[in-house]
Amino acid sequence: MEGKESPERANLSSPSTSQTASGVFSHFQPYARSKGPILALGTLAAASAVIPSTVVRPNVYFPPYLHRVGFSLVFGGAAYVLAAGDARNGSGIATAWSLTYLFLHLRRSLKPPFYPITFAMTAGTAACAALYGTEYFMYQI
Repeated sequence: MEGKESPERANLSSPSTSQTASGVFSHFQPYARSKGPILALGTLAAASAVIPSTVVRPNVYFPPYLHRVGFSLVFGGAAYVLAAGDARNGSGIATAWSLTYLFLHLRRSLKPPFYPITFAMTAGTAACAALYGTEYFMYQI
């Protein structure tokens, strides 16, 4: 065992593998490495879970209750990972689950008539997918 480093020490001594953005994204990169945007989206999804679907008119799309609760928990988990300092995995989780939400709900939530919370959740999810996706796919090696 002499001469070998423990896995914990090897991880601490490895250099950061992220790049600093230049150009337009350099203004947004601090947000892409913070928990703020995804935590706000998770809070919006959790707040929408309180609204019963009977409040919405019958021809307006509103995501199912379990989707609203589930995505709020997943987005909160991504915020926790980002808050712990793991920008690589946190941005990956935020990107993957944001794209999953958009895959499930984008088309139906953009058909008129709109419901403001559904539209806000879709717009926020698209913004988080773009923000964290750019960080994950472009600036993380």
